[in-house]
Amino acid sequence: MTTTSTGPVTTARPTTDADAPTTTDRATTAAHGDSPRRHVRSEDGGDDLGEAAARLEELYGGRRFRVRTSTEPFRWRYASAGDDRLSLRTSTITGHLQGEVPWSTEYVMSWFRHGSGTLASRGGSFASIGGEPFLLPAETSFSFTLTPHRNSLVHASAEFLEQVATERHGGPPQRVLFQPGPTLSAEALTAWRTSVSGATAAVVDDDVPPLSRLEGQLTFARAMLDLFPWRAVDVPRSIRTPRTARLREAAEYVHAYADQAITPADVANAVGMHTRTLQQAMSTHLGMSPTSYLRQVRLDRAHRELLDASPREALVSEVARRWGFGNLGRFSAAYLARFGEYPRDTLAR
Repeated sequence: MTTTSTGPVTTARPTTDADAPTTTDRATTAAHGDSPRRHVRSEDGGDDLGEAAARLEELYGGRRFRVRTSTEPFRWRYASAGDDRLSLRTSTITGHLQGEVPWSTEYVMSWFRHGSGTLASRGGSFASIGGEPFLLPAETSFSFTLTPHRNSLVHASAEFLEQVATERHGGPPQRVLFQPGPTLSAEALTAWRTSVSGATAAVVDDDVPPLSRLEGQLTFARAMLDLFPWRAVDVPRSIRTPRTARLREAAEYVHAYADQAITPADVANAVGMHTRTLQQAMSTHLGMSPTSYLRQVRLDRAHRELLDASPREALVSEVARRWGFGNLGRFSAAYLARFGEYPRDTLAR
């Protein structure tokens, strides 16, 4: 195996809220050089099956990687360039590769230049379609099987992509939950390719001014958000861990179906938990019951609707009923406790 590098391969690291400055802060820091980000280029490769499996397992943060030969002489290569905000990577292997990734804190988009792959997670299975871009599951475990291939990948850190997404949804940084959607249209693919074609050099080249590099990274992040359907989900960072993955999925289910007649039992069943287990987990990590959490999410939706509505076109009573609050007095009291004002005052703004 041969390895050349200007530094260690970029890998994901746990972050806290204090580690996540705004996009503007990042640009300012880069411009003034107070805390310059280390740009890293690395390349690994060789022709040994065992070394390939071990090294790729390390690079992917995976386990149980297995490589088997195809009809061609076996060779592999993995190259990466970028920093801890966003990096571009390519993987080429003339053999078949399979394995598992138990957890990833990054948002990863990939596309095949040749070859194909299948992914399987709790959310279902997926097979690549030609050279069409697709997303790897984030903050969950998944397994994969790849044919001999060459593919490209964009790795965006969670804090970076979620900061960029605030440009679109207008709220604080939140988990970006990409939604399964229809096959990408030719127009969408053309727009994506046009958007990122000029940004690659800014991300991968060594001698790029910090602000130019940031602009290139922003282009890739924005293009990812434009290409795939998604929504921001306000789940606490404290439950975005491998140990609390099922609870996070339960919270995301509540956000997805809050406008429907769901019960705690429905939520628990959707994520493969017993209702009592879900109740205990929410009490421990969120300090409330599933019923209270559902009510809170619905209050937030009602608040957003009242903020966006015109007093001449909406009634507080109608909004309350739409979000499952049949008693207007109790709704107003709960709304006041959560937002510090009555719903009629929000509507009047």
